[in-house]
Amino acid sequence: MRNLLLGILVLLTGTAVQAQQTDCKLIKGTDEFSNGPKLSTGFIQLQDVQLNIDANGKEFDLFFIIKNPAANCIGEESEALFVFEGGKQKMEIRNTGGDNCNGFFHIIMRGGTYTPGNLNKLATKKVASITFSDRNDKKTIISLRADEQEVLMKMADCIAKEAKTLLAK
Repeated sequence: MRNLLLGILVLLTGTAVQAQQTDCKLIKGTDEFSNGPKLSTGFIQLQDVQLNIDANGKEFDLFFIIKNPAANCIGEESEALFVFEGGKQKMEIRNTGGDNCNGFFHIIMRGGTYTPGNLNKLATKKVASITFSDRNDKKTIISLRADEQEVLMKMADCIAKEAKTLLAK
């Protein structure tokens, strides 16, 4: 009986590890500017904000769509403040996309043979909240639930690792 229970436990543990290893599902495509290969996570919903991460081997593009009509005019002075679990560590990043009143917020990071430090933080630390400020300093604040924190970490980790495969192509 004891051996049977141990066997089931080993089988379940192996299945869980296998499921974790196959969680990295990316959309393969072609970059519209360089015609080179591109990977995309697809959009996820983080309360009033959607997020997609693209990678093309040279850069990563974190594309947020903010669904707050009172604070969706984004400009070059707009910022995203990421507060990590525990509240002591923070990361502030400016919008690198153009001016718009559609809630489109881009964070473009140079890639290559290394993973950008800010993307690495998103892949290894749980984000407790993200505060977006628009060009009029109006705020959109989202507090991430535990499941959203995990999805964001896995998404960032997955694209960071898989983007390295685009370098050889």
